[in-house]
Order: sequence, then structure tokens, then C-alpha cells
Amino acid sequence: MNKKYILFFIICILGFYFISPSLSFAATNQTFTLSPNSEPYENHYTHYHTYNAYTKQYYSLRSYLEHLEETQGGTLILTKGTYTISNTLYVPSNVTIILNDGVKIIKGNKTGIKTLIPSHSIFQLVRPSRAAKKNVYGKYTGEKNIAFIGKGNATIDMKFKKDGIAIIAGHNENIKINNIHFQNMYSGHFIEMDATNHASITNNVFRNSIASANKNKEAINLDTPDRSTRGWSQQWSTFDKTANRYITIANNTFSNLDRSIGTHKYSGGKFHDHIMIRDNKIDHMRNDAIRVMNWSNATIENNTITNVANRKGIFRAILASGAINPTFQHNVIENVSRPIQFMAWKNSGPGSQYAITYNRLTKNNIKALMTNKTIHTNENFIRINHKYNVFDHPQKIYLKNHMLQAGLHRIMYLFTTGDLF
Repeated sequence: MNKKYILFFIICILGFYFISPSLSFAATNQTFTLSPNSEPYENHYTHYHTYNAYTKQYYSLRSYLEHLEETQGGTLILTKGTYTISNTLYVPSNVTIILNDGVKIIKGNKTGIKTLIPSHSIFQLVRPSRAAKKNVYGKYTGEKNIAFIGKGNATIDMKFKKDGIAIIAGHNENIKINNIHFQNMYSGHFIEMDATNHASITNNVFRNSIASANKNKEAINLDTPDRSTRGWSQQWSTFDKTANRYITIANNTFSNLDRSIGTHKYSGGKFHDHIMIRDNKIDHMRNDAIRVMNWSNATIENNTITNVANRKGIFRAILASGAINPTFQHNVIENVSRPIQFMAWKNSGPGSQYAITYNRLTKNNIKALMTNKTIHTNENFIRINHKYNVFDHPQKIYLKNHMLQAGLHRIMYLFTTGDLF
């Protein structure tokens, strides 16, 4: 046989060998289009005594997600209409959920039957077959390649469910949440993200919450699965304290909330790494707008942060503790009491066994801080408190080009609040 033909034949065989796995997966990658009236996949669950008008849409979506676990992935397209979800939907790997224009997913609080108690969450990123198991996932070994994509105006409405959470992600990789309107939260989070590697949360709207008891509930909570801090309760996790890394939160709008993004408990020695918060609009937060806690190599840049706590008290646009090599630059901060503050911190209550966490800033970090712009702030400098629980005589990084507009206002501020923290 001609050597050219032999070589061509070998190349074809090798090409088929390397390409065929992806072709095999593509063959199972199904797409299903559902409406609010869709029945469960192949009539699964329709014979359950818990299947009724309150739970029909939950069971319908659940059945398709379970089918997509079996087929190793696929796409669900939800068409315009209202979907009331009473109980948690578990999402397996390689699944994309598309919310078409006009889709409204509502947190249901009734099941019509006492034996089925409504859940607090709508979605959890764990495969259905393992959701009821214990200690299944650690590190980043959980579900991968999951996307929630909104088209036009798509909404997830928590209906002020107490302690409700729209999306719980843990031990995941490659997660995408794009162009969805999240609204009406009460003492929970819109997104809880723990132990996740590479995620993008972009072009969303997060709006409206009832104030929580401590006014510290974030729209997006970055946390570690740690039993001692009591911030994570998913039993399918090994609670191994794995932090998040490479999380991008960009081009979102946050309004009328306790906080936009943050952490409020840390696991000792565990740092969320490479958190990028960029080009967001954050308005009318009741507490510090962004709460950094045990974040390494974080970038917070080009955000507009306005109207924090009505410029009262000592609340900040950004409050950081345990920040290692932070780059906070080119943010516009308006109508806020204190622009940015770094302070040593220690958990109180659950998680208090962990040692004090301190900030570590380089000369370049300090230089970047000076690029932030303030308008109508009570202070024209950034505070750095190096010692735990010592707030007098802080290091001050002045924002030289953006001084207070009126000396009288400054005098009144110092007279009424002092310079203690």
C-alpha cells in the first residue's frame, strides 16, 4: 500500500480516537423545552400522593433534572410564565438552565400536604442521586459545568421566604449565573457559594430585602463549609472548610439590601482566593456594602458604591479583615460615612476558636487604594487598624484629590461621632 495512504489511515484512526469521547457526550446532550403546564418527564411522580397543584411544577422540573443526570447533561429551556417551586431542585453536572424572557421562578411556601415540608432553597448544585447522602463531596469534587442563563427579563423571586436561598453552590467547578433578576430576600442569600472553583456571576440584578437581625446578610455570600461557623448545612458536604477561588462578580446591580457581597465568618487559615469584583453598581446598602474576610489576591475595581446606611454611623463601602495582597482601585464611593477600612478581626460566637485574622498590604496595594474616588463622604481617607480591637490612631491613607466639601460638616461629624474606631 502507498505510504501516503497508510499515513492518512493512521491519522484518521488517531483522530477518531481523540475526538470520539466528545462526540459520545454530545450525543447524550439533550435539550428539553418546558412551560409552566409541562408534565413530569414520562409521567414520573404523577402517582405520588404529594403530587398536586402546589407541587406539580417542582416535580416537573425535578423529573427532567434527574433524567439529565442519567444522560450526563443537557439543557432545560423554560418558556415564559410563572413557576412556583416548593422544594429544592438538585442540579447535576453539565446542565444549562435557560430562563426565557418573561420567566418568573417563585419560591413556593405551600405543598398542600403536611408530610412534604417546603424547603428554604430553590436550587442546589448537587446531583439528585446524591442529594440525600452524607459526606459525599469535599474540595472541588462535586458537580461541574452548570449554568443559569436568563434571556431578556427573567426573575427568581424569593417572596421574602425567611432564611431562603435561591442558589446553593458547594464543591463545584465552572459555574455560570448570568442575566437574572433576583429579588425579595429575607435573612438568607440570593446565592450561597462555598468551596467553588471558577465561577462567574455577571449581568444580574439583586434587589430588595427585609433587614436581617444583624443587617449582615449578603446577596452573594462567599463562605466555607465549616460545621463550627454554622454557615453551611448541606449534609452532602464533608464540611472540609474548602474556600472559594477564582470567582468573578461583574456588571451586576445591587440595591436595597443589607450587603451586596461578602463573608461574615471565616475558617482559620482558609482564604478565598482571587475574588474579582468589577464594574458593579451597588446602591442603598444597610451595612458595609462589601465585606472582605479572609480573601487573598482579591481585586475590587471600577465599582460604583452609593448610599451606604444613609451616610450614618461608621459603615463603609468596603470593610476588609484578613485581606492578603488586596487590590482595591478606581472605585467611586458616594454618600458613605467611611470609604474603606481595614481592621483585624476575630469571629464571635460560632467559629470563635479561630485565631485573629490580620490584613497584609504591600506598597502596591497602598498605591492602588489612592486611586479610589469619594464624593460626599464623612471621611476623605482610608483607615487601617493594625491591632485587634484597637481603633484609635489608625493609619490613614488620604485620598488627596477628593477632600471633604465643607470643613463645617467635618467638624460636626467629629463632634457627634468622635474618632474612636
